[in-house]
Amino acid sequence: MGLYQLIMPVYSVVMSVTAYGLTVAVARMSAAYSAKGAFYAVRKTVKLATQAFLILFGLTAAFVMPFSDWISVTLLSDARTRLGLLLLLPCIFFTGFENIYKNYFYGTGDVRAPAVSEVFEQIMRTGCVLSLLLILRPAYLEWTVGVIVIGMVLCEIGSSTMLLVFYRRSVKKTPRYERLTGHSNIIGDKSLLSEMFRIAVPVSGATLAGNLLASINTIIIPGRLIVSGLGQSEALSAYGVTFGMTLPLTLLPSVFVIPLSLTMMPRAAQSAALGDKTALNRQIMKALGLTAVLVIPACLLLIPFGRPLLAVLFRGQGAGQYVEILAITEIFSCFQYITGSMMNGAGKQRQAAINILVSDAIQIVLTWQLVAMPNMRLWGFMAAYLLTTALCAVLNFIELTKPSKR
Repeated sequence: MGLYQLIMPVYSVVMSVTAYGLTVAVARMSAAYSAKGAFYAVRKTVKLATQAFLILFGLTAAFVMPFSDWISVTLLSDARTRLGLLLLLPCIFFTGFENIYKNYFYGTGDVRAPAVSEVFEQIMRTGCVLSLLLILRPAYLEWTVGVIVIGMVLCEIGSSTMLLVFYRRSVKKTPRYERLTGHSNIIGDKSLLSEMFRIAVPVSGATLAGNLLASINTIIIPGRLIVSGLGQSEALSAYGVTFGMTLPLTLLPSVFVIPLSLTMMPRAAQSAALGDKTALNRQIMKALGLTAVLVIPACLLLIPFGRPLLAVLFRGQGAGQYVEILAITEIFSCFQYITGSMMNGAGKQRQAAINILVSDAIQIVLTWQLVAMPNMRLWGFMAAYLLTTALCAVLNFIELTKPSKR
């Protein structure tokens, strides 16, 4: 679990470079143009986004492949991550297309196709990964990580193919050509590209910086645990238990807030595009209210039931040690996520990015100092994670609820 968690920051960084900004642009532009009846512009947006993703992915893969050994040894501090690192590239390739199509559907208000795809993907991922592990029974840890990533690749192929079929069916139902109200000509490719990159570049840049900071924060933890007095194997094991067992359970309440943000953000973008500030304010408050109703009870339930559940799932391997503080942190994390998403929809993506960068930078400093203390160790990370997540959520809320700037 420790080795698998070490390669996931690389996944986040590459996705932020190649896809994340483009998917936000697709969601916002699909929402705005479909609200105006400009379905031709919506289709062109998706096409241009896929072309841009192919170029960005090709450039990124051209860097990662020849330098994979250096990345695994120098940056991740473990040569055993190289196989999983290389296998992440095809996984990212199919995930990028999948996310572009998903955000087209979210932007146009059709949540059924991505919902079906998501359920199919999770079932297929579980089946593929477990089946491959049982059949192949890899003898070495690096092979085990590689087999897990291969299972991820297979499920991403299935999910992206399904969404492509749904997308083609969807575009057949829209008019092939139409004119925007108030315009004499269909919007050109250059205008769409300009708008796309105006949205995507700051989002991708901020997400990249944020993921780099978050990756640094997680990658330094095993090393700082060693400084605190733990052995290398013990440090990696503690890291794997916390990030591979405890943290995923406490992230379960995000199953409510992620689809909520994916449906509310395009609505906010539509209201912003139409200049309807009243509707935008109403959607912001609805998103915050629904987050509170869904997330807070779910997180509070983890406090009494988290430890027993983790003990059953992982046979008492100490996975429940930090579940209470992580459950409280998850409340702030969900509010950070929904407020950031609504800021992206309202056109405040730069300020949302600044808030994330500031909080992540502070978290690195605190993690570096606190985790190395023998009397703190992972408790130091928990304290840093809680404080900075709460800080970012508060900063987002203040910016989002400024009446004069909506």
